[in-house]
Amino acid sequence: MGRPYGGSFTPGPGYPMSPPSVLASPGLRVVGGLIDVVIVGALYGATEGVTRGSHLVSVFVDLAVALAYVGYFWSSRGQTIGMMVFGFRVRDRVTGNFPSLGMAVLRGLVWWLEVWFTLCLLGALAWLWMFWDPQRQGLHDKIAGTVVTAG
Repeated sequence: MGRPYGGSFTPGPGYPMSPPSVLASPGLRVVGGLIDVVIVGALYGATEGVTRGSHLVSVFVDLAVALAYVGYFWSSRGQTIGMMVFGFRVRDRVTGNFPSLGMAVLRGLVWWLEVWFTLCLLGALAWLWMFWDPQRQGLHDKIAGTVVTAG
């Protein structure tokens, strides 16, 4: 099961979570992330069909679609479809609120790069970081200032 926020978590004024949320399981976060990768991959396949194999155009359209997908879901609901399966939510590490659209898109950009670079050690390390980090943050969480909670 998850654990409460570590000692370095300092809620800001108007902190909305009471009692403190539990950090999400890294293993289940990976499974939820893989569900989102399949969804974004299906969108990428559709993009390939529309752009008729122009890979460079497809990459930029895929990036825009992926950022729109995660940016919308994380900023408005705190969770993507893959996270809904487990009831996980992305939250601003300081305020406990859902991330702003800018924070969600920044987190999404790093997440997207991690997905693309997972085939090499750097991308896998960025994803796996949450397994030994005391705040259970992946690189995308650290850069965007977010945590993922179970609920």
